[in-house]
Amino acid sequence: MKGLKDDRLNRILDGEEPLENLPRELLEDYRIYKEAMSIYRMRCEYIPSGRLMEKILKTRRRKKLILSFVLTGAIASLLLISLVLDILPISPSRTEVVQNQKPVVNEVINYIKTVEMVNDGW
Repeated sequence: MKGLKDDRLNRILDGEEPLENLPRELLEDYRIYKEAMSIYRMRCEYIPSGRLMEKILKTRRRKKLILSFVLTGAIASLLLISLVLDILPISPSRTEVVQNQKPVVNEVINYIKTVEMVNDGW
């Protein structure tokens, strides 16, 4: 396509310059260009069949399903490991409840010890 410049090609395609006056080399370049454009047009207008679309979508769905299973398994295993190893920090509300219970538990233990001493002495 060395022989066809943009301006000349546009004039030929617009019908301003007749094809009869072109040299043999330019006619061959023009024919190649027209074939390339028709192939390009066919590729742009191509619509895959329903069966091919189903096949493509099925493989995509399968990949997404496998990926979701893998991610779910990874998250579940990390959560289980963190619970087993107690990596996650204790929530502040839980800490406050435990701290509030300690004095009460100490009072109960002291009361039980007092009751045991009184029972032993009587």
